[in-house]
Amino acid sequence: MKTNIAVAGKGGTGKTTICALLIRNLVDKKDGAVLALDADPNSNLNELLGVRIKSTIGQLVEDFKKKGAVISSGMYKDQMVEINIHQSVIEENGFDLLIMGRGEGPGCYCAANNLFKKYIDMLQDSYHYVVMDNEAGMEHLSRKTTHDIKYLLIISDPTPRGVLTAARLRDLTKELNINAQEVFLILNRVDKELDPRLLNYINEQKFKILSIINTDKEIINLELDGKTIFDLPSDSISLLQTKDLLKKLNI
Repeated sequence: MKTNIAVAGKGGTGKTTICALLIRNLVDKKDGAVLALDADPNSNLNELLGVRIKSTIGQLVEDFKKKGAVISSGMYKDQMVEINIHQSVIEENGFDLLIMGRGEGPGCYCAANNLFKKYIDMLQDSYHYVVMDNEAGMEHLSRKTTHDIKYLLIISDPTPRGVLTAARLRDLTKELNINAQEVFLILNRVDKELDPRLLNYINEQKFKILSIINTDKEIINLELDGKTIFDLPSDSISLLQTKDLLKKLNI
């Protein structure tokens, strides 16, 4: 059975790093195929995973729009989209990566978007785990990827403003008809114990904290040294805390 985890949050909260840590833990578990789905137009999940980008779904949609006028057979359109999506999947050691790429420009071709969404949904069904790095808002999640999300993890820094933004993102899922079975708050880059006032504010927002991820110097050094998440020591605090996060989700 597929477990679909979507990660969202405002820019600068470290959501992409959390995604990479989750993927590293799932790869280490070796109990099912893992698909990393980068749904952020400003794609950089591949850098943390140590993967070189070959093509994006955004590029394929644009190519499809340009060639659409000379394609007459609906069946051929379906076949072309399916083949192109499979060719865009980057196969790595222990996981695969699919990059959505930038959003559409003027003249959005909705038929193309619907075809691509159909085959991305079909592709995801081939994996035990799908970890999706979403953009700062939720629109991309609704427009381009599956609505069937088991866990939506909203990342925030340990501030009232960050928590308020996270709560607004949570509420936006309902407006966009995103079917997330469970929604949790993850507080990232926490340096010390949480202030009781912040905990009270989180309760006022009716949010459930799933995990707290502490500031990890190993992560900072990793990025400064240009290394990947797979170079992170197994006793890294952030790696252990995201491992515990997965256990709380019964993964």
